[in-house]
Parts: sequence; structure tokens; C-alpha cells
Amino acid sequence: MDMYEERPPEIFTGGYFDQANIVNQTEGLQDFRRRQEGHLIIADDRPLLVMSFGLKYQGPNPSKYKIEGKYDIPVGFKVIIKWEEDEIVFMTRQGTFGPEFQIVYLPQSPTPEDFTIFEWNANIAEIWDQFLTVIEGKEDRDMRLFNQGPWRTFGVTRDEVQMALKQGTDQKTIVDGILYCADGIEPDLQEHMRYLGVDPATDENILWIFTAFKEEPLPAYFSQYVKDGMVYWVDERTSEATWKHPHYDKFRKMLQVARNQKPVPHWKSIMEFRIEFLLSNIFTWEAEASGEFPLVETVDNVIEMARIFGVDIKNEPYLVHVLKRALRHYGNCVKEKRKVKDVEDFRNLMHRYRDLVSQYEQAMSIEEKRVAKMKICVQCDERDAVLFCDQCKDFFCQGCFDRLHSRGRRQNHRRTWVEMGMCAECVESIALFHCVQCADLYCRDCFQEWHVRGGRRNHIPIILRSFNSQTHQLPEATPAMGTGAAQILAKARSPWVEFTDENNVKLYYNILTTESRRDKPLAVMNEPIEDNKGGGMSAGWSGTWGANMFPDPLDSRTQPSAPEMETAF
Repeated sequence: MDMYEERPPEIFTGGYFDQANIVNQTEGLQDFRRRQEGHLIIADDRPLLVMSFGLKYQGPNPSKYKIEGKYDIPVGFKVIIKWEEDEIVFMTRQGTFGPEFQIVYLPQSPTPEDFTIFEWNANIAEIWDQFLTVIEGKEDRDMRLFNQGPWRTFGVTRDEVQMALKQGTDQKTIVDGILYCADGIEPDLQEHMRYLGVDPATDENILWIFTAFKEEPLPAYFSQYVKDGMVYWVDERTSEATWKHPHYDKFRKMLQVARNQKPVPHWKSIMEFRIEFLLSNIFTWEAEASGEFPLVETVDNVIEMARIFGVDIKNEPYLVHVLKRALRHYGNCVKEKRKVKDVEDFRNLMHRYRDLVSQYEQAMSIEEKRVAKMKICVQCDERDAVLFCDQCKDFFCQGCFDRLHSRGRRQNHRRTWVEMGMCAECVESIALFHCVQCADLYCRDCFQEWHVRGGRRNHIPIILRSFNSQTHQLPEATPAMGTGAAQILAKARSPWVEFTDENNVKLYYNILTTESRRDKPLAVMNEPIEDNKGGGMSAGWSGTWGANMFPDPLDSRTQPSAPEMETAF
């Protein structure tokens, strides 16, 4: 007989169990092979692989949910045990009125019908009876494992598990593993805090990080799902699923930096910290060593700055220009190792911009009212006005003018014929031009917009002079002729914003649809309000203290000695 054919069993007298058999069983666990992680416990000559210890139940009446009056029931607990060649998974979660339990039976069988999943149940006795009913049909198997009941079978009462619950060991398990969701719909703030790794002893003043983590929208290509009280995400581009939150790394790093820097829990300090955190990840020591700094005014950075300043650029797209300016300004601060401060200056600039847009909205509203007033005869309020009385200062239709000016001193009133045709494009303003080639009437703004490119640039307009030449006598006519407010508002409200990529090539991005393209869209582009329009942006910036802190390359009066990061609008 070959000496290598048979070997004595490896029996360790100190342990009273077959070590080799336990190791083989442990390595056969599906989750252990897949992830090579978990907490291995040897209990009664068999392995238990604890994937998550969970936390102590913190719901209503916690003293009611005790095992034998002394053992804590974990929430978020997951363990896998071996029964000969089969595997059994036991899980717990926080239910509506108390802890809930689930058992998954995974026999070693290629037939999916042999797998059994017992639905979540708040009654441990009921789900345990259901489980025993299924496995009792296997008469050739050793059932003694289950004689000790569910709590000891799945190791809930083990000292290792109970000590882990008291010490909060699963804080790390949750962070590195799974975001739990008790209600099965949306994880709450407490669950996000546990997932990110909150430390109640040190994180009292930085709890806003966990709130920001919970409220930050997922990337457009990620979808969130909840299954069995656990949250996972799917990348729609690759159809890959992951247990890791798409923003986990970002906020985990932010949490670590905040624990070191300890920002004051005030909105100014929080905003300054977040801006510096954002830009510090751009101006790294590697970039400083190479001298090649990445772009600052990117789409992602503008969106992040909008979150920091708490503005909705979908509803206020004109604020993108303020955010880009803030990125340039604070980018220089971080690049030159200066402190990020005076965020209130940019908040005031945003208020100034909103006021400008509001003024133009008001001007357009007044223009619309005056146009409606001018278009209709003041006497009958029915027919279109075709005559203006220089002495009465009113617009009349032909019939009403003849009737009111047929006798008395009104017979000598001067009249002016007016063309009150409406613009064929906007149908809101009075037409000032007639295009010979288009054979249409246009207001000033629409004529400029539609005749700025292509063959239309050569079209010949006819000025409707009988209305235009008398504006010095018509005090209400100037706004009705077109103040330019509509055109300025169209640009300010446009979702299309121009950016530049790392190759200095223009990129056009739609804030509403998140579409990006290289060719310039035909739609109106969002442009900053010019300085000669109501003061523009420079009026709001020049009145702030931060404007004179450091030379601003946007100011034509300063001549920087070397090329700066910032560029003009």
C-alpha cells in the first residue's frame, strides 16, 4: 500500500472538531467564494459566515424584542450556514413595527425550482415553522442541527455577534458593504449616516455632509433599486450593478477632510469648505508639479457649484455665468494657496442678476400691455386703430375718428396714419419692418434674429416710417416699438450654454436635457447680460468688497503680467 494513499484524520484534540472538514465547508460557501470577505465563526463544529452583524434594534419598545430577555436582536444581520452541501441564508431588517426576518434555502441543485425564499415575516416562529416544513421532507438528512431553534442555529445568540452589536462593529461592515433601507422604498438619513460611517462623538458639527450625501441626485445614467431591504445601483450604460453608491467616494473623502479641518457649522464656512474641497481635487500637487492645470469651468464643476450655492440652474440658467465667474475667481485662490472666502459677494451678484432679469420681465410686461392698448381703438375697443390724434394723444379706428372729429374745434386736430401690423414671428410686438423678400412684417428683435445668418442677411427691409417718424410725439410708442427686453430675456432663459473642453474646442451643453454637442445649435444661446444693459454683471461685482481684493483678469483696466486661468465671458 502506498504511504500516500491513506492518511490519518487531522484531529485536533484541543478543538474537538475536524479542522479540515470545516475549512472545506467554509470555502464552499457561495458568498465566501464570490467576495472573499465576511466574519467567519466556528460554532459547534460548523462554520457560520456573518456577512453583516447589523445594529441593535432601535425601534419602538426595544425591550420587548429581546431573546430570552437578555440577547439583542440585530437589524441588518446576514449570515450563511452550511447544511451538508446546502446553504441557508438568514437575514433581518427593521420593519414598520419591529424587526423582520427572512430565510433563503439554497440546496446544491442545478434546478432553480429547488431554491426556496421565505418572505419577510415579523414572526420568527412562523417563518421558522415554514422553513422546517420544507426541509422535513428530506428524510435522509441529519436534522439535529435545527433542534436548537432559529436563534442558535443562525448564531444570533453567539457571544461574537452580541459583542459586535454592543461595540458597533458593523459600522465598518455597513460602510464597506450595503446601504440598508428599512421601508423598502427610500433609505432615510439615519441609514445614509450609518452607510457613510458616522461617528457620533466627532461628527456633531458636520452632520450637513450626510444630509448633502442623501440629497445629491444620482448621475443621469444611474438607477437605484431596493431589494430585500438593501440598496444597489445599476449603470445603465453598461448594465452593471453595484452595492457602492456612485457618490460614496466623494462624500467619504469630504467627511475625512472635514474631520481634520473642522469647519464651523455656519452657511458661510460650509460653502467655503465645499468650494475649497471641490477645487483642491482639481489643483492637486501632481498638477502643480507638472504645471498643467485642468479646466475649471466644466459642466460638472458648474453643476457642483450650483449645489453649493443652492441655486437651480434649470429654472435660472442665467446664473451659470455667475457660477463660472466664481469658479475662475476661487480657482485662482486655491491655485495661489489663498483662502477661499467672501462667498457672500457672489450671492449678492446672483441677487443683482436676478434683479436685472426681473427688470426686463417687467419691461416686457409693460411693452405687451402698451402694444395691446395701441392696437385697439380707445373709443370702441373693438376695431384696430389706424389713426393717432396728435392733440387727443389717442389711437382711433377710422370710423371713431371721423365721428368724434366731425365738428367743433376737433375738426382742426392733426392726425397721423399708423401701421399697427403685428410681428409675424412673435405676434406680440408691433412690426417696424417689412421684409421685401420674406414678404412679412417683423419687430426689431425678430428681424435681427432671423436675418443674422445665411442668405437672409442680404434681405432688404422697408421701415414703416409713418409710425416710426412720429415717435417723438407718441409717448407710449417707444416701448411698443420694441425695447429689446424680449431678446435679452430669450438669451438669459436659454438652456444652451457654451463651454470649452480640454482641447480648447467649444462645447454646447443643454442644462435642461443634459445634451452636449459640438456644432452650435440653431436655438438662442445663453449669454451674459451686457454691461451696457442695466449695468450688466460688472455693476453687481464692482460694488462688492471682493472685487478689489485681487486683480481680476476680467477687468480691462488691469494688465496681468502672465496669462491667468480666467477668461472673459
